Amino acid sequence: MRIRNNKVNVFLSDDEKFILKRASSKLNLSQSEYIRNLIVGYEIKIPEVKEEPKPKKEEYIIENIAKALEENIECLIKVKNKFHYLGYFEDERAIGTKIEYLKLQNTTLNKYIPIENDKDNAT
Repeated sequence: MRIRNNKVNVFLSDDEKFILKRASSKLNLSQSEYIRNLIVGYEIKIPEVKEEPKPKKEEYIIENIAKALEENIECLIKVKNKFHYLGYFEDERAIGTKIEYLKLQNTTLNKYIPIENDKDNAT
C-alpha cells in the first residue's frame, strides 16, 4: 500500500530540469526523493506584520463629537451674522451667548483628544 497518495505534476523550464537532475544525481536520489527532501527540510518564514494600533472606539466617538460640535458652531455663527444683518439683535445676542458656551465646551473636549500631529512627532 502506498504512503503517498497525492500526485503532483510540475512544469519546469529546461534550466530548472537540468538543475533538478544534477542536484538529485549528486546525492544519489531520485528526482521525487530529492523534491520530498527539499519540502521536508524547508522552513516557511512568515514575515511579521506589524499592525498599527487602532484608535479606541471611545476616542473615535469623541473625535467625531468634537468635529460635529465645531461644524455646529460654524453654522450658528453664520445664523448669528444673518440675524445681525436682518436686525434681530436680541436673537443675535442669545445665539452669541450659546456660541460662546459651545466654544468653551469644545475647548474642554479638545483637551481630552490626542492631537494627531503630536502622535506623529512623538515617534
